[in-house]
Amino acid sequence: MLEVTELAVEKIKEVLEEEGKEDTPLRVIALPNEHGGVQYMLSLENENQPDDTTLDRSGIRFLVDSDSAPFLEKATIDFVEDMTRVGFLITNPDYPVAGGCGSGCGCGAGGGEGGGCGGGGGGCGCGAGH
Repeated sequence: MLEVTELAVEKIKEVLEEEGKEDTPLRVIALPNEHGGVQYMLSLENENQPDDTTLDRSGIRFLVDSDSAPFLEKATIDFVEDMTRVGFLITNPDYPVAGGCGSGCGCGAGGGEGGGCGGGGGGCGCGAGH
């Protein structure tokens, strides 16, 4: 469940270090829609929930709730930097993107910036802290 590319690991570690939250896990949330698509979100999380699965990927802890887990079986977190976007991108070959203007999950390279159309990619946002 949930692969993370080497570049994404590097960038996530940079963001966590900049925020002074190297030991804070990232929550990965998958929100399915009625058309079969999925919107993905990343956020810094201070507390585990009873139904969370904790994953360690190259020294980064990820939290996944039981509702999101089935949508993350073949998901990959990557970091993209091209002419149209810079940020984290979550894709899954089994589910189309729920957002209307991009692919996967976009999260700004700054860590606390929202994603979505334009800023960091398509389909979701990335928030800091709860």
